[in-house]
Amino acid sequence: MRALLLATILSSVAIFSGQDASTLTIANVTIIDGTGAPARLGTVVVRSGEIAEIRGGESPTGATVVDGTGRFIIPGLWDMHVHLATRPERMLAEKMMLPLLLAHGVVGVRDMGGPPERVLDLRTKTASGALAGPRILTPGPFIDGAGDADPMFRRAPDVTAARSAVQELAARGVDFLKAQAALQPDAHRAVVEAAKAAGLSLAGHIPVGMSVEDVIASGQRTIEHISPALVGDGLLLFACSSKAPELLAELRAIEGGRAAAPAAEIARREAALRQRAVDTYDPARARALGRSMRDRDVWIVPTLIWSASLRPLNRRDDGSGLPMEYVPAALRTRFMERRRQFVERQTDEALMAAQALAAAAVRAVGDLRAGGAKVLAGTDSFDAFVLPGFSLHQELRLLVDAGFSPSDALQAATRHAAAARGAADREGTIAVGKRADLVLLDADPTANITNVARIRAVIAGVRLFDRDALDQLLAGVRTFAAQ
Repeated sequence: MRALLLATILSSVAIFSGQDASTLTIANVTIIDGTGAPARLGTVVVRSGEIAEIRGGESPTGATVVDGTGRFIIPGLWDMHVHLATRPERMLAEKMMLPLLLAHGVVGVRDMGGPPERVLDLRTKTASGALAGPRILTPGPFIDGAGDADPMFRRAPDVTAARSAVQELAARGVDFLKAQAALQPDAHRAVVEAAKAAGLSLAGHIPVGMSVEDVIASGQRTIEHISPALVGDGLLLFACSSKAPELLAELRAIEGGRAAAPAAEIARREAALRQRAVDTYDPARARALGRSMRDRDVWIVPTLIWSASLRPLNRRDDGSGLPMEYVPAALRTRFMERRRQFVERQTDEALMAAQALAAAAVRAVGDLRAGGAKVLAGTDSFDAFVLPGFSLHQELRLLVDAGFSPSDALQAATRHAAAARGAADREGTIAVGKRADLVLLDADPTANITNVARIRAVIAGVRLFDRDALDQLLAGVRTFAAQ
């Protein structure tokens, strides 16, 4: 695999200019540096994986030169919420997810939980170059409350177990920790304290036993998800309601009775809860929560595309408009059939309710941000119709729908993604001394965010992938998916 990757990299260099790429120059390109500053024309010089110079004149001698005339360069993208190893199909990450991410300009991801042996192995292989793909940060398994034994979880039903879980994962070298919704408040507090002692940050859901305000004040670094497409993910939207305490009480009642109640009854109550969250949405309350998040330096990863994709929004929403040829045939057939059956069962009222819920989530992100909350781009891929890489471009479009400028949406996947990871001094913008994670585009993404998909080349540190090399990655995924 290493030899194949090296051959691909050398091939991409030869296709670009036939010159040595130990020094790489992108000449006469429009630089969108990721800070929000006006775009400017210049030449970006990369040496040994770092941005060495940004100049206005000629390219240095001996450089591999990429002609950027008429093109635009942005910082490499990060998807701040993916799952690389939660599905049972073990080769999905290597053969599908990682190459799709890279081919869509994604140079880094936060894997948000999975079996530690698998995700840590993927992290090692991508870091060494044994696998072509983005850099990976991972918490290893989820830390959650009581439940069945599962390699994807570390169960922490009490304070002692919570501390033990953090110590074990810290010893294994995880990059941060991920809290799930079943953690009890005292166990959550113990995780936060143990994480701080270990030098790790905590990301995660809002536990059902806590309020959003509790989590904001706790020291948790990021809050994942906003929409209650699955009600356990919806506490942030519930908190934006004028009836927030009542919605939280009903959610807790649903969760407390889930094991004993008929499935149809649970579904009815969940649907009613979602609708009430939409009907009682309060933009002033959302902005107030945004101010609290700003003051506590808490980031939001709303994963709007996941919640918009989980439930069909109309009778034509069958997945056929997505590039499903990249999904393995057996999975694709199963996903499409399940979607078809689900749509057939839905009433017009249920579809309208799904549309209203998706719209409320988008609106809430805009209001939270208006209050000062800092927002990161993440997708929750891979999950049925949330495709790696492609879905991040969709998420950026949804952020624009929420009121972001295209430049601000890009920063949610670049500059702010670096800041949230404590890496703003090393990456996330185009500046001398920063890591050379770059995406060369054929059109201006600040004029239209959809232009982020018009990728000409990806530079990931010391690796260069031109359009032909990226197309080879995509062709490899299609071949894998067709088997």
